Amino acid sequence: MRKLKFFKKQHIYLPTILGLILISLSSIVMAIFIINNLASYLAQQRPLHKGILVVEGWVSKQTLLQAIHTYKANPYQQIITTGGLIKGRRLIEYKSYADSAAAFLKKNGINQSDITSLPTPDSAQNRTFLSAVIVRDWLIKQKNKTQVIDVISEGVHARRTLTLYQMAFANKRDIGIMAGKSEEYLLESWWQTSTGIKTVISEVVGLTWVACCFDPGEYQSHEEKWGG
Repeated sequence: MRKLKFFKKQHIYLPTILGLILISLSSIVMAIFIINNLASYLAQQRPLHKGILVVEGWVSKQTLLQAIHTYKANPYQQIITTGGLIKGRRLIEYKSYADSAAAFLKKNGINQSDITSLPTPDSAQNRTFLSAVIVRDWLIKQKNKTQVIDVISEGVHARRTLTLYQMAFANKRDIGIMAGKSEEYLLESWWQTSTGIKTVISEVVGLTWVACCFDPGEYQSHEEKWGG
């Protein structure tokens, strides 16, 4: 009778001490490269400088000023502000970040006729994605034939913003992205401040979730606006 075997002899190749040193050095170099460039990767800069300029209304005043300069320096047709309801504040003048940003733009030199505020309602949907859907639907309603938009976001949120806008528009438009400079940390040394660490790690997690798990619903469906 043939014996049953539960184990077998097998050759395993293990690295030598020199091999371990090379692997360790390569890993360290790669880790340093990723850390040094991660924030810049997330803070994507790929503006088209034409069409319609979309500004995420929750960004800092510094980024709003950058949006004003960008709008005046390039042949944009219009500027749109987005953003959800402002919660947890008393005696606020504006109900949404979209309205607040629009008022700031007007106060600082943009003509009222050039500005459109598109507040984002409360929803179970991802807020940035929902803002993109609202911009898209407004452009469809206006029968706007411009096939180019630029979006201004804040720092390391830019790449995720672009990804979500591309989902909302189903890549039917050319979409550019600009990342406003953060006032709380530098992209080149984000790991030196607690705010930089929290923000970058949060964006890495958020972008990963969007790439692997986010289901926005069918194009122009109910779920697309209100979540599943």
